Amino acid sequence: MIARLPAVLLLLLLLLLLLLAAPGAAQDEPGARVASFERLNRVYERLIDDLVPVSIGPAEVILRSPEHSLTVTRHAATLRPLEGGVFEVALELEIAGSGRIDADVVIGSLKSRLSQELTVVRQTLLLEGAITVRRTEEGYWITTERMPDATQVRIESELGTQLFTVCRQMALVLVSLDCVAIERAVTLIRAPLPEAGGEYLIGLEDTTEAERRSFDRFLVQGSRR
Repeated sequence: MIARLPAVLLLLLLLLLLLLAAPGAAQDEPGARVASFERLNRVYERLIDDLVPVSIGPAEVILRSPEHSLTVTRHAATLRPLEGGVFEVALELEIAGSGRIDADVVIGSLKSRLSQELTVVRQTLLLEGAITVRRTEEGYWITTERMPDATQVRIESELGTQLFTVCRQMALVLVSLDCVAIERAVTLIRAPLPEAGGEYLIGLEDTTEAERRSFDRFLVQGSRR
């Protein structure tokens, strides 16, 4: 799979590259680099649409968020070179936001569609994985060697309350329904990430000359391990 970065991965991997390249990045441990890049603390729109479906007992909930904005208020990345040009990555993001969440609900014979406004409460996400980077005239080609399948985000909305009410009504017929678990699953939603093995381009236009010089030096150092 070779493509330009989809929006959600662009946010994650562009942060990784530019944080790594940022001048003045602090050293946390031998060979590792910890940095932040203030320009990337900003608002991102429509990062992802489909969310991980919720399936609990006889209940299935298909979730989407077609409209949302996410503000990155703070970030820090730790990158440590491994053997063979692989970098181990830990990215910490402090986020907040708002938007809309839609749900197609199937509980037994009941089918319904719900839609509610949502708030992404201020929280910190930690994403860990491994990447390799190939420098070309176009920019930096990143191959994801190891990625989590999803990341969990806590939201506030009336969707959980609505689902709990519907679930309690159906529980009179379907005694195996776990209404509390269903409500919790649409409060701690899971946003899918692309599978490992994909190759993505971050173009030179996404970096400055100073950032490229710093990042290229780090790549050379990492390739010597």
